[in-house]
Amino acid sequence: MKRVPTFLLIILVIASMSWVAGCSNDDPTSANDELYTREQVPDLDDEYGGFNLGDEAPAFDDPELAAEFGDDDAFDDPFENDPAVLKHERDRNGNLRGRIFLMITWGNLHRDETITHVTDWTGSLSVDPGVILLRRTIRFEPHDRILPRTQRNLLEWESKTMPSFDGILVRIVACPEITNADAYTRIDSANTVITFKTEPFSVSFTLDRLPGLHRVVTLEDGNAVAFTAVHVPPQACPRGFLRGVWRHYPERPGGEFFGKWVSESGLHMGFLKGFYGVNKEGEKVFFGKWISRSGRFQGLLRGRYGSYEEDGAGWFAGVWLGRDRRVHGELKGEWRRNDECHGGFFRGVWAKNCDRIL
Repeated sequence: MKRVPTFLLIILVIASMSWVAGCSNDDPTSANDELYTREQVPDLDDEYGGFNLGDEAPAFDDPELAAEFGDDDAFDDPFENDPAVLKHERDRNGNLRGRIFLMITWGNLHRDETITHVTDWTGSLSVDPGVILLRRTIRFEPHDRILPRTQRNLLEWESKTMPSFDGILVRIVACPEITNADAYTRIDSANTVITFKTEPFSVSFTLDRLPGLHRVVTLEDGNAVAFTAVHVPPQACPRGFLRGVWRHYPERPGGEFFGKWVSESGLHMGFLKGFYGVNKEGEKVFFGKWISRSGRFQGLLRGRYGSYEEDGAGWFAGVWLGRDRRVHGELKGEWRRNDECHGGFFRGVWAKNCDRIL
């Protein structure tokens, strides 16, 4: 059976979601006050999944969620004001260029506590030609560190994992090696090569593959490496990443998920929590809620998910709605299963409705 390309599946799913926008009253507080105060009971057949539009306690009053998805460490990159970066912020006509951010995580992405062996992920990320700006380290522990930066196109680290994972979030600046900082050189993304290199896994790909990239590589020992990228256009159009874990309900079909919502540069914007399953129409759907770090309501999530032909992996795609019950943005990503703990992890991106991310 020939596999339908992932991006076509996602586009078809979003196009078929006639229920997404729905009929909306411009005044969310008039005839819909009960949506603020109703008891939240998961319901796969409810328009909003049984959620209300109210605020929550920080991290949904869930200590595990708060501990597992806290802040990542910001990094003050010495190449932030490098001429190679500043010169290529704008094109020849003086217009701002778009920006590309890449999140890479490695290790036991599902946080399997049964994993007891240490994996050494000491390695590097390089771009040729170009500049790497490190925004944040992800879950680095005291024995993990970024090595002193001496080259604008090379980032090196020391990292070891056991039951958890580490990672980085970087900005990739595509530009030639600077021999004349005053000269503009045409950027050819198809010839700009990015290389991730560690002992357990290494890979190279070209810059033109980064926008919309979602790739998870599972290794034989249970470890995995996930690559997720987002392109931020020059106009004000917020977008970023989301990541988390999911697990099956032990007593009934379906399951739940929880995680964090972050900006393109890795700023912790809040927590997300929800559930998934099959509704009465036989559709695989998910619903969720995301809140700020203080617990303030930010949006309701809803969408659909499916599986790839590859066992234990699939996609999800949907939208998020504001308190006015209108669609404010989109989200999409991939999930992976870990059979040992009856759950797995997901990685994805979100974007406000300036333009589509698909």
